Amino acid sequence: MTIKLVLCTAPDIDVAKKIAHALVLEKLAACVNIIPLIHSVYEWQGKIETDSECQLLIKTNTQKVLQAYEKMSTLHPYDVPEWLELNAEASHAYGHWLQQTL
Repeated sequence: MTIKLVLCTAPDIDVAKKIAHALVLEKLAACVNIIPLIHSVYEWQGKIETDSECQLLIKTNTQKVLQAYEKMSTLHPYDVPEWLELNAEASHAYGHWLQQTL
């Protein structure tokens, strides 16, 4: 079964938890994993930046992914938050659980 796995970074654990809880509470994601400390190197406004961030792994479906993006956007402090949607194949049991949860 195909699900959506979304990658989204957050500046700290508090923002990551706020986004994760809102997405799960509003049934826009079945599960959100938070990886608490990653190091990101990127170009922003002509400068190379290095930051510590949290990585969110958001599990949702194609029907809810746009609503999840819109909700995340209201809670995220970045001007351009990361939002990378990947199609992922889930086991039958996990895919069924995800669909039933949403």
